[in-house]
Amino acid sequence: MQSQTSTQEMIKELKEVKNIFSNCEKLEPKDFSYELEQQARLDLAMSLQMSLDLDWIINKFMEHIHSYFLFDGFAYTNSESNTQIKIARQKGHSCSYNLSLETLGLGKLELFRGRKFTESELMLLENLLGILVYPLRNAIKFNQAILLAHSDALTGVKNRSTFDDSLVREINLAQRYGQDFTMLVIDIDFFKKINDTYGHKVGDDALRVIAKTIQNSIRTTDMLFRYGGEEFVVLLGNTDCEKSFCIADRILESVREINMQVKGQVLDLSVSIGMACLNIQDNSESLFNRADAAMYSAKNDGRDQISVA
Repeated sequence: MQSQTSTQEMIKELKEVKNIFSNCEKLEPKDFSYELEQQARLDLAMSLQMSLDLDWIINKFMEHIHSYFLFDGFAYTNSESNTQIKIARQKGHSCSYNLSLETLGLGKLELFRGRKFTESELMLLENLLGILVYPLRNAIKFNQAILLAHSDALTGVKNRSTFDDSLVREINLAQRYGQDFTMLVIDIDFFKKINDTYGHKVGDDALRVIAKTIQNSIRTTDMLFRYGGEEFVVLLGNTDCEKSFCIADRILESVREINMQVKGQVLDLSVSIGMACLNIQDNSESLFNRADAAMYSAKNDGRDQISVA
């Protein structure tokens, strides 16, 4: 009896020892992976804070997510900063997050893949998004500051200082690669009369709506600047004179069709356009002077028309 009792106690002790070692084997990797995970998150947070490049931050973050679970593609969009990043396939099941921090919208992030995302994957992603929001906010604010520095405060288009740098660069590129290049100088007709008759607020509204109309009339690769006062400049890269004239004519017609009402009356808006195509002797100054002189010629000939230098 005693021997049987001792054997049972010994078996019990062996089971307890086995359980202890089993628990140690289970806990040790868990503790080890937890420490690695915390370090990985810290490294990611520090890495994301080292850049203000929005594309780089998003792609770096998605690389980190991909190390946890697979997905076929992702998309990030931010209408305020005019940012759109789309990588790989945008089909199948998806999960999406509208990111924000306090009152600032940070854009929308979407992930795609053939099979559904599991609850654990979604929980993990939501936790990791907390690491993304602050670097994302910093990058967006930085980009907004850069944009404001290069944009006209009233109309939102590129400003005069940006024009000077852009013109030299675009002419150099066109001459280096033997490409066509055209400049349009655009002036609002009778703008002083608008200000004198209706006030400067209406004049500002007219500037904004005409700037938007010009922007909508040109291609995404073309560049629009507010040169000063009621004068705008459009740079048409890799565009010959014939195509440039068609674009100028489209601007002319679009401005005529603006339906801007003041005190129940439609404001009669039009522009005069001077056009100059780059030739081999041109530099930035001579090209602008020729386009500007052509614009004044259009005004002297009756306004609301195009004059080619």
